[in-house]
Amino acid sequence: MQEEKVILISGTSRGLGAHLHASLVAKGHVVYGSSRRPDGSDPHELELDVTNPEDCESAVAHVIEREGRVDALINNAGSHLLGAAIETSETELRGQLELNFLGAVHMTQAVLRGGMIERRSGRIINISSIGGRLATPFTSAYSASKFALEGYMEALRLELLPLSIFVSNLEPGFLQTGTTDGSVYSVQDRDPFFAEAREATHQHILREGAKGLPLDRVVRVVDEILDANAPKLRYSVDGLAPRLALLRAISPGAWFERTVIRQTAPAFAACIGESKP
Repeated sequence: MQEEKVILISGTSRGLGAHLHASLVAKGHVVYGSSRRPDGSDPHELELDVTNPEDCESAVAHVIEREGRVDALINNAGSHLLGAAIETSETELRGQLELNFLGAVHMTQAVLRGGMIERRSGRIINISSIGGRLATPFTSAYSASKFALEGYMEALRLELLPLSIFVSNLEPGFLQTGTTDGSVYSVQDRDPFFAEAREATHQHILREGAKGLPLDRVVRVVDEILDANAPKLRYSVDGLAPRLALLRAISPGAWFERTVIRQTAPAFAACIGESKP
């Protein structure tokens, strides 16, 4: 039986966030979800835009006022922008960074200032991605946001270890969220060279998402982090992220790059002289 914890999760209106919220409540935790447009049916569901630092501070203050503390923060809010780098506008790039990266920073700073540092106890769990360890075609903005998240949180973890506050990054691959068609979206501009292959890659991602890991696999890892005396920095739900890191380290660079293109953007493979798998 897990010890009851007060948990705040961002991005719980659908998909993984909603599943985490329901699962952790069922395990006896006090869980506050959040989204930009809650329906008002759950008093533990807060209205929150993580790109607004004041919103984040207000949400944390609300939870502390009612519960006295926040034991764990799960940074889940995010989206996946798909587009060749040359197709991606600065506005779209900034939007991806503000949501996936700065949103997590705002929430993290709010819970640290809201009592975690003073109590010298807490968990910060970031829903990162394999895209934070490996960049793939048409994900320059998304990977930039996740690479930034990984680097920031790794440095933060080292700063907080002396305070017994543990920062962990989850790095799943494809998940059966049921909302991939809503969370993955393409850029507005179309480049004549990249657009067709990018759209084919979008469809490939939707198909792979439908065959992805069940969300309960993520819940089990979150449970592990909440229960551990000293959680690790990185957790892979399916073991793919560490395997890819090893493969990259031991493989010839050109072979690895071509393999990444074939596996993640098969419609683009012909452009580098490769046949489609």
